[in-house]
Amino acid sequence: MNLEEEKMNHIDQVLHLMDEAKEKNPLVDFLINYVTANELTSITSYFGGTPVMTDDPIDAAEVVEFAQVDALVFNIGTVTNKQVQAMIEAGKKATELNIPIILDPVAAGATPFRSQSIRRMLEELKISVIKGNLAEVKACLGVETTSKGVDSNEDESEAEKYVVALAKKYHCVVAMTGVEDVISDGVRVVRIKNGSKNLPKVIGTGCTIGALVGTFSGVTKDYFYSALTGVIIMGIAGEIADKKVEKGAGYYTYKHHLLDTLSILSNEEVKTYANIVDVQYEDVAV
Repeated sequence: MNLEEEKMNHIDQVLHLMDEAKEKNPLVDFLINYVTANELTSITSYFGGTPVMTDDPIDAAEVVEFAQVDALVFNIGTVTNKQVQAMIEAGKKATELNIPIILDPVAAGATPFRSQSIRRMLEELKISVIKGNLAEVKACLGVETTSKGVDSNEDESEAEKYVVALAKKYHCVVAMTGVEDVISDGVRVVRIKNGSKNLPKVIGTGCTIGALVGTFSGVTKDYFYSALTGVIIMGIAGEIADKKVEKGAGYYTYKHHLLDTLSILSNEEVKTYANIVDVQYEDVAV
């Protein structure tokens, strides 16, 4: 298969998952931060999913089992001890039932509590996808970072090294968001070159990608492609929103166009804009 054929195969898989989510309406369970809760649940519905939310340890486990959810999304942006316990309880039930868990380790490494909470989830649960920026990816590996709050100040030129290492360590898919996004399951590696310099100015775009990944993970067992689909959709929507912003408009206007674009994004637009590059990568010790 040549490079163009590989690219088209990736795009076909993305379009297939977009159709599957709208047809099957996966039930996505959210244990997330309160800053972006509305955006995450709304985006899920735009792409065919149905959101449910919980943050009580007892209820969290019961929702997974009795509501028969298709995927879980954990986001530790406003983490509390109670929420971590709820994630653990829900995650144990999901692991038992082979339901995918998407972990967004927001500001990983910023405090010992966050680091310990993430380490506990990674060691006690079967995480299917870890979604984060490079600083968060490195923190999950126990590597020193130069992050500032939820933002990463890392040099992304060797991002594949850390993404692949984390994927192999926890036998999961890692979706690293950045100037160029990197997705890997430890074997397959791609860079996604879609995106906009305005996306980081809209608080919650990274968290929203986690919701997208959760939605598509609810209709497939190939989480490499559910991660790729969630990430590329945000990048493409960011590019389209750029074109809708008139001269002199601010970031709030851009946010409006971004969310509106996401709500009506078509398969044809995704096919037209998708810019995916396969990466041939050799292991390098971290």
